[in-house]
Amino acid sequence: MWIDSHAHFCDKRYLEDFATYVKRMEQASVKRVLIITLSLEEYETAIALQQQYPFLDIAYGIHPEAVNEINQSDWDIMLDILKQGKIIAIGEIGLDYYWVKDNKELQKEVFQRQLELSKEFNLPVLIHMRDASQDTYQILKVANLKAGGIMHCYGGSLEMAYQFIDLGFYISTAGVVTFKNAKTIKEVIRNIPLDKILIETDSPFLTPEPFRGKQNEPSYVAYVGEAVAALKELPISEVSSQLFENYQRLFKLKI
Repeated sequence: MWIDSHAHFCDKRYLEDFATYVKRMEQASVKRVLIITLSLEEYETAIALQQQYPFLDIAYGIHPEAVNEINQSDWDIMLDILKQGKIIAIGEIGLDYYWVKDNKELQKEVFQRQLELSKEFNLPVLIHMRDASQDTYQILKVANLKAGGIMHCYGGSLEMAYQFIDLGFYISTAGVVTFKNAKTIKEVIRNIPLDKILIETDSPFLTPEPFRGKQNEPSYVAYVGEAVAALKELPISEVSSQLFENYQRLFKLKI
């Protein structure tokens, strides 16, 4: 059994033929998907999908690339969603200094505010971190979250991975781990404990081999899981079982 711990699965490109994607998930033994929603429209779409497909979980958050556009109404919407009690995580949230470099302080402020909401509602967080390892680490260290979270599509060093694990975070990898030249993430996955690893697709992005260059989808998370098993030199069944247990432990689920 596989889980996809991070997928933008209510993206419009999936919705016209959603049942087909679900069928391919079932064929690939993908039993659970965490849908990332970044707007009220996406959240409402995910809720509707969840009513039909109960194996879908939902997260909601304000992405760092959106911080220049947010206002008080966005915070009101987020608070209302949190009070509904239907999401299992806040995310994806964090810092991105790759695309935008002139709003770092605003990014930090929005990030910290969402971490406070995580503490208030006792929800794990899904962390987006790009070219911002030190600031992300320092903010999370100060926040001292009890519910922990996931370093989504982790791209940092092995040393930094251990530091995030010490803060209560899982290290998640996506299709990048299947790429031949992805030396750093392969080193990370080989060395960190299996009970601190999660896998994802980040659909529709980061498609794994052998489908690289095409649109990603949750069924392809099996290729990510198999790559983890190969790197750990462990049976696929043992790895898939442990990853499923990790997911349930983090989100306090009984599946």
